[in-house]
Amino acid sequence: MSHLVHLSVLVLVGLLCLGATTAKPHEEINKDHAAEMAKECQAETGATDEDVEQLMSHEMPERHEAKCLRACVMKKLKIMDESGKLNKEHAIELVKVMSKNDAEKEDAPGEVVAKCEAIETPEDHCDAAFAFEGCIYEQMKEHGLELEEH
Repeated sequence: MSHLVHLSVLVLVGLLCLGATTAKPHEEINKDHAAEMAKECQAETGATDEDVEQLMSHEMPERHEAKCLRACVMKKLKIMDESGKLNKEHAIELVKVMSKNDAEKEDAPGEVVAKCEAIETPEDHCDAAFAFEGCIYEQMKEHGLELEEH
């Protein structure tokens, strides 16, 4: 699996897992819910059915609209705010659900997000979401956070 495809899988899994922590109590997060969220974002971004399928099958986006689809999902989960910046609290939760619970590294998620919060990102929110994904993955690796299998 290439680095980019691996990154895509990890971030999407993390996003879907995070959804479970941010959902309303009566709302069950499952693949159907994720598909519904992606469909909402499809209407907003002009993504194709193929882009949605790519998202749901954890494939790396190639088209700009597919990146925008991911940015939309990140915004719906409040990982990225409306100005295209990381929401620290929610991004930390993303890192926590993506990584195995390691008490010795309890400060690492905050350090990962602090580093990624500070990166220069493109003005385009779709490209910014993609940059944040890459940063989070690289910083997790640098901080020795092992990825949780979902």
